[in-house]
Amino acid sequence: MPGCRVPRKRHDTPGLRRNQGQVMTTYATRFGAIEVPQDKRWICAEPMPGFEELREFALVQLAGQAPFIWLQSLEVPDLAFLMADAACFGLRFPARDADPGEFDAPPCVLVILPQAPGEALRVHRLAPLLFNVAQARFLQRVFETDQVTGDGVWTGRRSTEADAAWHARLVEFQPPPLQHAASPGVRSAGRGSELAVP
Repeated sequence: MPGCRVPRKRHDTPGLRRNQGQVMTTYATRFGAIEVPQDKRWICAEPMPGFEELREFALVQLAGQAPFIWLQSLEVPDLAFLMADAACFGLRFPARDADPGEFDAPPCVLVILPQAPGEALRVHRLAPLLFNVAQARFLQRVFETDQVTGDGVWTGRRSTEADAAWHARLVEFQPPPLQHAASPGVRSAGRGSELAVP
C-alpha cells in the first residue's frame, strides 16, 4: 500500500533450532508461532511498492485455505498478504509467455479481503507476483491494462502449472484454535482461521 511506512527492526526476535540438521526459525505471526526452515525462505528480488524495506518472506499455506496462500513477512512477522494463483481469477499475463524460464511457477495476485458481508473478493489485477522457484525469489510486476487478459472475477479454477518444487517451498501450518484475533475476511473457528471463500 503506497505511503505505508514499515519499521526497520523486527517486532520479535525469532527463535532458532535445528530439525534433522536443518536450521528452523520460529516467527510469532498473527496466525501463531510458525517454524520456517531455511529452504522455504523467499527473497523479494525488487522492492514491493509501499513495502520497499521488506525482502524476506515465507509462503504459508494455512490448513483448509487452499488455493489461498499467505505471503508472510519474516522481517515484520505480524504482516502478511493474502494471494492466490491468478488463474483462480481468470487472469493471464504476457511475461509468462515471453520468458517462461525466468518465472517457473504460476503468477499469483494479491487478494483484497471483503470489508463487509456480501462483498466479492477483489485482486490487484495489474500487479501480479512472479516466482522463480529454483532461486526462491519473486517480484511484483506492474502491467498496463491492455496487457492483462481477464477481468479478475473469482472462477475457482486453478493453474495446472504448479508442481512439486513449488509445493515443497510452501510452509504448511495448522493454527492453534482461537489463537489469534480474526481479521476482515478471516473468521476464527474451532480449528483455527478459515477464509470465507465465495
